[in-house]
Amino acid sequence: MDDPGLPGVGGMLEELAMSVNSRTLSLTLHAGLVTLVGTGVVLGLGINGAVAVGKPGARHAKPAAAPPPSGKSDPNLYPFGAPSGHGDFTVPPPPESPTLVPTIATKTTTRLYGANPFEEAVSVTQHIWPAVVPENAPTENDNVPDRPWALTLITPDDPLTGITAAPLIHFPDDAPILFVTKDGIPQVTLNEIKRLGDTGISRYGNVDAFLVGAAANPAVEQQLKEIGLKYVTVTAPSVPELANKVDQLYGSIENPDTGVPAMANGAENVMIGSVDAYQYVLPATHWVSHMESGLLWVSKDSVPRATVDALERRRGMARMYLFGGPKQISAAVAKQLAQYGTIMRVTNDDNVAFNADPVDTPIDTAIAFAKMWDPAGQVGWKITGPGHGFALVNLDDWQGAVASAPLSHLGFHAPLLLTDSATKLPSPLEGYLTSVAPTYLTSPADGPYNMTFVLGSWSRVSWPLQARVDYVSEMMNRRVWNQNTGSTYGSSAPIP
Repeated sequence: MDDPGLPGVGGMLEELAMSVNSRTLSLTLHAGLVTLVGTGVVLGLGINGAVAVGKPGARHAKPAAAPPPSGKSDPNLYPFGAPSGHGDFTVPPPPESPTLVPTIATKTTTRLYGANPFEEAVSVTQHIWPAVVPENAPTENDNVPDRPWALTLITPDDPLTGITAAPLIHFPDDAPILFVTKDGIPQVTLNEIKRLGDTGISRYGNVDAFLVGAAANPAVEQQLKEIGLKYVTVTAPSVPELANKVDQLYGSIENPDTGVPAMANGAENVMIGSVDAYQYVLPATHWVSHMESGLLWVSKDSVPRATVDALERRRGMARMYLFGGPKQISAAVAKQLAQYGTIMRVTNDDNVAFNADPVDTPIDTAIAFAKMWDPAGQVGWKITGPGHGFALVNLDDWQGAVASAPLSHLGFHAPLLLTDSATKLPSPLEGYLTSVAPTYLTSPADGPYNMTFVLGSWSRVSWPLQARVDYVSEMMNRRVWNQNTGSTYGSSAPIP
């Protein structure tokens, strides 16, 4: 059904109008299971990060029954015969929030399902913000766990802009990502905007939404006006200029004394990514939603003027974290950046461990950032033991990576991990998850436990892969003679 408020959207909105169909799909796939609080999430999208928009109903077709047409099944997988049907019962949403979508969770994983970027983002915000306390309640304006203070709206066709918008998620904005189109707001997103009912940013004129890049269009603006949301637009002629503008905007709200985002100890941290290798800086989207930081751009061999302007505001005090090795950000660029402060690379390299430079990959970079800790800047997750959350996203799903950044903002504060396969964990990632898996000496009830949030569809991160994450993340007995993996809570130093 066409939305009269979205001229030109037509069949796309028919496909995206999921207030009923999406819920039917999720309940069918997720029979009998509800969302569990955990420390990891899996996200996924269509092929190569494209928005999956097909014929009406095609995306929501029921999965094939487990047994093959012959009626035979693998006796090793189903020793008593394969189950039939598509789920014997479904889980309804709570009557107080009829648009909530139940999801599938295991002991140590939680699936945040989405067949497209719009659904992925909604799955994340539904997981984090219950939005059940009335806004006129005495404490609701400061009730961080219940509803957000604002929203950040972006389009799903521009990874550089999406990554650039991530600093707006963190406090005092508290503005999670939702996706819109250049023609308006899809119904699934509009319903979630209404459900969340943000409070407005008290420190910034009670603004409800940031419209970043192409999200700042007449159709979106008109729909927001119709429901009474106060918004500001954030646009610029180029991505580096947009990053500079976001940096100024966030800095003016977070630290009005200087206008520069700063940690409590005064560190003026900046995450630096290359426009030529944006997948390497995806883990930074989760960090800037977790802590006060800037996020700026360079190219492999040059530093844009807008980036220089942003660094000069820091008066030589910038602590810059370059995501990737010399093939992503050249040594010449690193040397130029060093004029404005201190530089550090976030890579898989180590001068002691490796005689020659190892090949950098986004997967290794994400793991390195999850492990690292810079006490001066207070940057890095320093996760080398159990008791933590993770967000697992397919490398091609930048939308899921950006949309899941609020998982590092509240709850388990889960750093981003990446897979380049929908069916098998990359060897470095399986090794890392195994190394931080919990083990016990006295009782498994002592904890701690890990949780991995898996984002996206089954085609992005398959069910067997999610089950593998659950298997390697389970609590094990450290006293068993052949138990040679896993660790205890003390393995992640809780203090610098």
